[in-house]
Amino acid sequence: MNTRDQFGSYLLLKKLGEDALGETFRAGKVGRGGLERVLLLRVFNGQGLDGGRLADHLEAQGPLAQALRSPNLGACVDLGQVGRVPFVAYDYISGRHLGALIDQARKRQSPVSFDHALLIAERTAMGLAVAYETRYQGGRVLHGFLVPQLIMVSNEGETRLLGFEAAGGLRGSAAHPLLKDAFARYLPPETLAGQPAHKADDVFSLGVLLYELVTGERFVMPPQGPAALLAQATLPVEGSPLPAPVTDLLRQSLAPRDQRVADVAAWHKAISGLMADGHYNPTTFNLAFYMHSLFRDEIDRESQEIEAEKTIRVSAEEMRAAAAPASAPAPAAAPAPARSLEEEYGLPGEVAAKKPLPIPLIGAAAAAVVVLALGGWFLFGRGGGESGVPAAAPAVEQPATAPGMTPEQIQALLDQALEQQRVQMQEGLKAASDKQAEEIKALQKQLEDAQKARAAGTTGAAAATSPPTAAPSPATPAPAATTPAPAAATPAPAVPTPTPQAAAPPVPAAVTPIPVATMAPRPAPASQMKVGDLIPGPGPGIVPPRVTQRAAPRYPPAARRMNREATVSVRVLVDEGGRVVDAQVPEKAGLGFDEAAMEAARATRYSPATKDGVAGKMWTELKIVFTLGR
Repeated sequence: MNTRDQFGSYLLLKKLGEDALGETFRAGKVGRGGLERVLLLRVFNGQGLDGGRLADHLEAQGPLAQALRSPNLGACVDLGQVGRVPFVAYDYISGRHLGALIDQARKRQSPVSFDHALLIAERTAMGLAVAYETRYQGGRVLHGFLVPQLIMVSNEGETRLLGFEAAGGLRGSAAHPLLKDAFARYLPPETLAGQPAHKADDVFSLGVLLYELVTGERFVMPPQGPAALLAQATLPVEGSPLPAPVTDLLRQSLAPRDQRVADVAAWHKAISGLMADGHYNPTTFNLAFYMHSLFRDEIDRESQEIEAEKTIRVSAEEMRAAAAPASAPAPAAAPAPARSLEEEYGLPGEVAAKKPLPIPLIGAAAAAVVVLALGGWFLFGRGGGESGVPAAAPAVEQPATAPGMTPEQIQALLDQALEQQRVQMQEGLKAASDKQAEEIKALQKQLEDAQKARAAGTTGAAAATSPPTAAPSPATPAPAATTPAPAAATPAPAVPTPTPQAAAPPVPAAVTPIPVATMAPRPAPASQMKVGDLIPGPGPGIVPPRVTQRAAPRYPPAARRMNREATVSVRVLVDEGGRVVDAQVPEKAGLGFDEAAMEAARATRYSPATKDGVAGKMWTELKIVFTLGR
């Protein structure tokens, strides 16, 4: 399939890769309002797959996808089939699958460090253990097809395991020559023999993945068994033998089924203890740095592509296709041989042309031009007002508001005054700050009056009789005026009250001359807040982010053995989508508490902060409590 193709209700934005399982895309979910959400789309159209069998399997996996929720599992948001081509869609993950990471490390001759290898294996095992502890249809949830192409490592150093929904169907095709050539070394012999899934199957796969990560070598089981293989294994950078605890864990993982580590929960406990005993303390921060060193150009290009994709407009034909699933395209032709991610990456195609400006908006713009022209004539076209002041004389600081302003416009001025006062206090301008306080009080009073008037249905009359506000301090220059608002006006028929988006109060049909010195040259500016802007802190019109889904923290093994508890305060930056994009721990607790707290904080979801109803980024604090009794 090509990008910009429609696949069911998805618009394919970027082809991220291709392997024996099929193709992976960055895709936009198309709804009646256009592109609604960007997702990671896994299309299972590999030549060796029994697509019909896998599609039938996926039909029953919806409840399982909803049951599996963990920071180390990809969040499935949709699954199904389009023309008998099965697919699974996940929350978008900016990163690479583990197979691509290993290939790039070999290509760049920059081996995965021992710490990074342990971290990736431990987080993968944690995701498997969470699933194993989940009860579904009377049993435990197993993966059963654990291969690198279904393990994502994000650019932020997080590990996400995919494929639980499809793994049961993929096992049925495991013996196909194409899939066997690509994935046989990661699967236990029992899977290749067609046996049912067993709790020790994923243990074998974890052992293979850990071996390839710590040695940098392709796993090939010798006839003599794992002992002969491990006797020759070395660390790629140091050239020294593997640490004995790692060798022991690998030997128990790669053994015949009845001799393996019992299950993934036991395996996760074993590797966590190994890391604690060896004083290994890998961090997602260091892994993120490694990812950026390996994929710097690709990550930069992806950022540019995503920005360009935000301008895409969906055509009416695409909208109709999204609304009619029955007309979805047939399965794609067999994929070409797998190519590297670098070959796959390219600049996005031309985005669709922007829609023409709506007629009502053109009319509004024309009206604004007329308003500006009238205001300019009133200020500069007349030789002077009744006071005889020349038109070219500099304007005198005037009250902050003008009659006829809406509560939203007054609120915008109040927010501006509060921000000016904060800056003045920081700079030590006490006199200016005190002067600003008077203006803030007056604005607050006028806001109350305007809100009461609106509630009574007489906003215009109440605003016209509200008292004048104090003049602002010279230390806080007012923004440049756009359209002057008269202090008094003769009644005009059917003049609409401006909306919060209006650039200036309405100009009456007739005005009485007013001296420049008593005019209000500062109309209420439209809110300058844009979606995604940083909201500096508490204030009028600001709603802070609120937790909607709290992630449970992972208790550090070393702290648990030492019976230590802690409460860690994490400072998090929540973006306009409610996701944590940065996390900091100002006061360190040690023993792995800080890393575990940041991990839980990054997985926590929020309702985003808003200012004047516009969503933006905002810093907030989240306390993570580690209690042994939990």
